[in-house]
Amino acid sequence: MRKPIFVLAILILVIAGLFITRTAISNKISTKGVALGKTQDELAKVRTENVIIREKIYSLSSLTHIASEAARIGFVDSKSNFALTKARPIASLR
Repeated sequence: MRKPIFVLAILILVIAGLFITRTAISNKISTKGVALGKTQDELAKVRTENVIIREKIYSLSSLTHIASEAARIGFVDSKSNFALTKARPIASLR
């Protein structure tokens, strides 16, 4: 008669141990979720800032902006074209 009581006691201890383990793991997972949420919010903020900075870079490096800055500084368009060598004919006359 002692064997069934001993087996029952071991089963109750195992169930209690598993319940405590499940509670501890659930508690750790829930606190990790809060930290993960904060990290995701921070990541979204940084991505938004990157998009804004990228747009500023694009506008500052655009040809219209560069041309207006060059005109403001005093650069002028060169009206004469020159070539280092003579132009070669595309087709020869026969």
